[in-house]
This record gives sequence, C-alpha cells and structure tokens, in this order.
Amino acid sequence: MRRTLLRAVAVWLSWTGCLCAFDVMVSSHDTIGTVLAAAQEQEVAGVRDRASLQIAWWHFREGRYEKALALFEDVRHSSETLSLRQEAQWGMALCLDRLKRRTEAAALVKDLHDQGYHTKDTEKWIAQYRRDVARVQRNLFQERIRREAAAARDAESVEAVARFVEKNTKALRRCIAPEAFFEVAQALRRKGEVGQARRIQEKLLDCTTYRYALRLGVYAELLELMPTDDVLARLRWEKERPKVPASYREGLAALETEALRRKLFALTDGAEETESVAREILQRDPDDPDALLKLGWHAYHAGRFSEAESLFSRLHRLHPDREDAVLGLAHAYMAQKNFHEAHRVLEALAPPLTKEGQSALFRLHMEEGAQRQRAMDLEGAEASYRRAAELQAEDGAPWRALGWVLLEQGRFSDAANAFRKALNVAVEPNAAQGLLLSLERSGRFVEAHDVTKDLSRKEDAFLRQVAVEHFQRTGKEMQAALAAPHGAQDASGWSTLEASFMSRSGDDGTSRLKTFRLPWRVALPTDSASLWTFQVEGIHLDTDDPGQKPFVGSFGLSNGRAFQPLRWVTSRWVVSPSVVYVKEGAWNVRVEAGLTPLNGPVNSKPTVALEVSQPRWRLEAHRISVEDSLLSWIGQRDPYSQKTWGRVLRTGGSVAYSRSWPQDVWSTVRLGADHYGGKGVWQNFAVTGDASMGRNFSKKAGVVSLGGFVSAARYDRNSDFYTLGHGGYFSPSVFVMAGPTARFQTHEDQPWWLNVQASAGYLYYKTEKSPVYPRKDRPERYAEDRFSGLGYSGSFKVARLVAPRWAVGVHMDVDKSSGYTRWSAGAALTWFFKAHTTLGRTTHRYDAFFHAADR
Repeated sequence: MRRTLLRAVAVWLSWTGCLCAFDVMVSSHDTIGTVLAAAQEQEVAGVRDRASLQIAWWHFREGRYEKALALFEDVRHSSETLSLRQEAQWGMALCLDRLKRRTEAAALVKDLHDQGYHTKDTEKWIAQYRRDVARVQRNLFQERIRREAAAARDAESVEAVARFVEKNTKALRRCIAPEAFFEVAQALRRKGEVGQARRIQEKLLDCTTYRYALRLGVYAELLELMPTDDVLARLRWEKERPKVPASYREGLAALETEALRRKLFALTDGAEETESVAREILQRDPDDPDALLKLGWHAYHAGRFSEAESLFSRLHRLHPDREDAVLGLAHAYMAQKNFHEAHRVLEALAPPLTKEGQSALFRLHMEEGAQRQRAMDLEGAEASYRRAAELQAEDGAPWRALGWVLLEQGRFSDAANAFRKALNVAVEPNAAQGLLLSLERSGRFVEAHDVTKDLSRKEDAFLRQVAVEHFQRTGKEMQAALAAPHGAQDASGWSTLEASFMSRSGDDGTSRLKTFRLPWRVALPTDSASLWTFQVEGIHLDTDDPGQKPFVGSFGLSNGRAFQPLRWVTSRWVVSPSVVYVKEGAWNVRVEAGLTPLNGPVNSKPTVALEVSQPRWRLEAHRISVEDSLLSWIGQRDPYSQKTWGRVLRTGGSVAYSRSWPQDVWSTVRLGADHYGGKGVWQNFAVTGDASMGRNFSKKAGVVSLGGFVSAARYDRNSDFYTLGHGGYFSPSVFVMAGPTARFQTHEDQPWWLNVQASAGYLYYKTEKSPVYPRKDRPERYAEDRFSGLGYSGSFKVARLVAPRWAVGVHMDVDKSSGYTRWSAGAALTWFFKAHTTLGRTTHRYDAFFHAADR
C-alpha cells in the first residue's frame, strides 16, 4: 500500500515540476514516511483524486477517451470534494461526447448546469449541443418531408399531392426541404395544377436566395407556369442582383434566351413585336436558327421580300439540311416572281417531299400559272395548273384556275370538266360560276339549268347568288326571284294600266290608221316559277273619211249599186281579251291565247302563240292578227254590197339562234315563214329573215350596245290594197334593210329605268303588180311599186318607281321600215302587290310596257 502511494505521489510531483523535492523525499526515507502519514490523514484523498484527474485529462488529450472516461468516473464516484466531482463529471461528458454518446453527455452537462456549475466551456457546449439537436431535428423533419414528397410525387392522383401541400404548408413557409417542394411543384404542373404549382415555385424564390442551382431550376419551372413576359421581367431583375456567382449569371442569361425563344415561338409571323424579339435573340446568338427563320417570315409578311430572301439564305447556308430554310427561301423567291430560282431551291429537297414541301411546290405551280395567265400565255398557264393538280389532286384550286384558263381559250367542254372536278372536291361559288359559264358558252343550257337548280337549294348564300346570276343571264327572272335571299318583291304580282296612241301614215279611209289602245293586265307569279297574265284591251281604230265613192270593196263590181257610206267602217271601239302563261325551266315556255278584237265587222277568231326558248334557241309558232290596217285587223264592210272581208290572221312560226362570245360580242339569226289568210282574203305566204351582230359595252350607268343588222322578206303576193280579196297589209315581193343599230339601257333592278335605241340604214323594197280583184278573173292590175332610200326606227322608254307600290312610265316610238311611217307614244301606271325598292326584274321582263316597240 505504501509503495503504491509513493508511486502516485511521484507521478503527481512530476506533473507539478517538483522532481527535486521528490528526490529529497526518496533519499530521506524517514522524512517521507512522516509526511505521508500526515497527508494520509488530511489530504490523501484529495491528492489522489487530483492525480487521477490529471491522468484522465492526459488520456483525454491523447485521444484515449475510454481510459479517460474510466478515470473520470472513478473520481466522480470516489471524491468527496464537490469541485473534483464536478470536474470529473465534466470530463465524463466530454469523453462521452467524443465517443458519440451525446445523449449521455448532455445528461451529465445538464446535471452540472443544475448544480450551478457554470463555466465558459460548459455554456458553450450546451449552446452548441442545442444547435446540433435543432439541426438534427430539422434534418429529420426534412427527411420526413422528402419521403412524403416522393410518395406524393409518384402517386397517380393529384389529390395525394394536394394533401401533402396542405399538410406541410408551414414547412414551406419555413423553407424546410425546398428541393422536395420543388419536385412536388413539378408533379403538380405535370398533373395540370398549374396555379398551385406556380404559387409553390414563387414561394421557393424566397427560400433559395443563395441556393443558386435550385433557384435556376425554379426559374426554369416558372417558364412553364407563367406568362413569358412576366418571367423575362423577373429574370432581368434577378440579373441586377449584386455579388452573385458568374456561373449563376450565365444560367440566368441562358434562361432569358430560352424565354425569348418561347416568346418568339408564341408570336405570329406578322406581329409587331416579332422583329424586336428575334433581333434580341440574334444579338445573343447570331446563328440562332429559329430566330433567323422567324425574322425571315416576319420580313416576308411585311412585304420586305429581299430582306426575307437574305435571312432565309443565311439560314440555308448555316443549316443546308433544314427544310424550313429551303421552303422560306422558295417562298421569298416566289413573292418576287423569281420562279426559276424557286424551282432550283425546291429541287434540292430530297424525295419524297413532305407535306410542307408539296405545299410550296404546289404554290409555285399555282403562282407561275397565274403569272402566265396574266401575260396571256394560256398554254403555259394550263401546263402549270395541271402540274399543280397532279401534285394535290384533293385541292380544288388548280382545277378552278385551269377551268378559267380553258374558258379563256374557248375550250368550253374541257373547262366544264375542270370545274366539275373542282366541285367534286368542294362545292364553292367560284367553281360553280365557272361551270355554269362553261356550260352556257358550250350551249349546254339544259345541263346548266339542272346544276343551277341544285345550287339554288343550297344553304350557302354565295352559291345561291351564283344560281341567281345564271338565272338572270338566261332570262329566268322568276327562278332568280325564288332563289334570291331577298327576291320577295320580284316574286310578287302587279297590275298595269296603259294608254297609248299610234299613227300610221297612208291614205285616208284605207291605209291610214290612228289607234288608241287602253290595255289593263294583271300578272300573277306562282311559286313554281310560272306566271299568269290576264289582259283586257280596249282599242279605238280610226282610219278617217275615204271620201265619195272610194276605190274600195267591190267598186267596179257593184253593177250599179250606190255607195253606202255608213257601211264603210272609219272608226270603231273594239275589245281584245287574252291570257298568257309563262313557265321558266330548262326551256322557257310562253303560251298566249286570246281572240281577235270583238265588235269588228268580221267575226272574231281565236288567236294563239307558243314560244319555247333558251338563251341560244327560240322556237315560235303563232296564229295572230295582222295589225297593219283596220281592214287587216278587224275586217271591213263593203260599201257597195252586203259583203264583209278582211280580219287577216298570220299563221306560221320562226326559229332564231343567238350566240355570244367573250368581250360581250353577240350575234342573232332568225328565219320565219307565215301564211296569211282571212275572210274573203287572198291567201299569201311570206318568208322573213334577220341577222344582227354587235358588242355590248358595260358602263357605270348602264349598257351600250353597238352593232349592225340586215332584214329581208319575200311575199308571194302583194295584198296591200283595199278592194275585195285584198288584206290591206304591207307585202313586198322583195324587202331588204341593212344598217347600224345602237342602244343604251340602264342596269336593271333599279328605282328607274331608261331604254333608248335607234337603227338606220339602207331600205329597199319592191311590190309586184297585183290583180285589183284577186278572187275574180279580171284583167285589172295594181301597178308595182318600189322604194330605195333611208329607213330608220327608234324608241324611247323610261320608267320610275314613284312609291313603294307605284311606278309610272312613258314611251315614244317611230318607224320607217316599210311603205309607211309609224309613230306612237304612251304612258303606263303599275301597281305592285308588295312594296318595292326597285322596278324589279320580273316586271321588266314580262310586262308588255317594256316591250312596246315590239308590237
């Protein structure tokens, strides 16, 4: 025991630097024994504990924490000195801390703190421990959030992500595990919850002030969640932050460029901002292909085709394999009509062509065809359009364009086939109009009518308008009224009361004639494109006094009978009823039935007229009155006997053929034949013919028509006399008239209408000798007659809508195209069943007032 104690004392003395005293003590055995005896009684315990503490601290500094811990623990349990126990407990705490047993260490330190043991080191340790605990707890919290975020992110339902966000809202506000919330926001964006994803990302900007990589990721996500302009504004503000790493600034610049690219992509080629955005990108990257492409198209749409060509060429040089560069360059060449270069560029595209390549080549053929068509290179245009049609057979545009070229070439059947192919692709107005014009010019009016009927039933107003225009061109005004969206006024009826006076030169009592006519008619259209017109006409005929013993009737055959002046009719009121039925269709049909004037000297006879027509052909048959004189019109009573004769009827027909060409050139040819017969009248037969040709000039005010005509007729017999057996009508054996003709007519369907026409030319006719009494075998003959000189005719008609339901009109006519001169004038008052804004086209075509000169 003593020896052990001596060794401990020696160790203690070595630590205190008292080696010399130790030597003295060793050398003097008796002295040491005395000292130790005294220390054993007073300080042996304290010395021992201090020595143990020093040894423990030595082990601690050498890193032998287990040994130091054991020594500290012995001192803590054995020492009776509080300060030594506390120091030993502090040493234990440090050893446990170094041995990663921080919980035990923390308990010891807390106990010391409770005992009032406060040193700078203990306070520092406690503070660090608390920070470490908080850090650990935070890490554990973050780890939990990361696990839950990963589970929510991988869940299929958006509800799971929403629940996670709701549960951890406080953690987000405290910026705990921002990278987990970043991933959750990404998941929300992918699942379509853009608003919530944006709110999270915007909050993360507050949490990532110095976490530059994650902050760049947040800005990248905001590009997907916010308007590009808003992101650009944030990025530009962020770039102004001081003292940020250069790599972060580079990342911001890359994001800004990407935002500009996205903004450029969203802009249309023609937008005003497109140019500035594209040029800003090109300042950052002069070879950016998308910016070059977009800027090129912007210049193209702005009409700066040369600049567009330069940009597309630059892009093509940088990226020769990019098809969009080739296409842009080709379009720029096409816009400058440089079709050769456009061909060259497009040929570089490797087959098979993409849809865009086919579209560009298609446009090239179409525009080249259009340019050739404008230059009147119709064959070249045809070839270009056919190539376009081969390239895109499902597109109707090349067939339409080809149809118009063929129509200009006069190949009407081929044009019709082309337009039909266009209509097979899509029923649209341009092709429909072209088809109808082709069929009209090729004379296939029945086929055109069938097409037009189909168009008139379409819902498309433009297609119906095409049908209306065809109906109007071909004289089917009621069909047009039924098809027109606003044709109700033209489909309604009307009533006209007319008064006119006509004077025909000649001999008093015979060939001279004054006529006052007062027709009243009612026109009733139907829904089946037909029209009924009922007319009653009062006519007053006046031929003046023939004088005493006129050379008329049976003069010279009377066997001494006296002249009876009351028998010779010099004036008479008569009435003539008639009804007209018109039916419009592929062939227009007009039927008129009536009676020769009632109350005449000779009994009335039925009259009838039938007309079948279409724009090229007009076939007509008739049995109608000859209105040259009172004798021919209503008959006469012989003043020398009880006989009556006259009332000549013209029975026959005619065929007319009309043709029109481009530039509004027209021609008409008509041939007719008639048999003349009446009560006690010499039979006669006549052949007539007309031909005319001219051109229409459309003006703003109306249409001017200029042309020439020739008319001819031949009658077997001359019956223009007033003795028994003659008919009293002009009947030359030879009749020819030729000359120019002109007409001006305002456009139809206006509130007022004007028609002025005039013809003049050379007139020649000759009449043969004729027996005085053709039904008697007597030698007396009328002398022949002939005329060679100026013939003329003219008419003036004007009508005006004076109120929504009322219109008035006047006409004047003059004619010197036979052996007599005739003039007439008249006025008309029309009442419409429905309110009108114009005179209408149906009234103009079918009311007799507008054709007064045709009588």
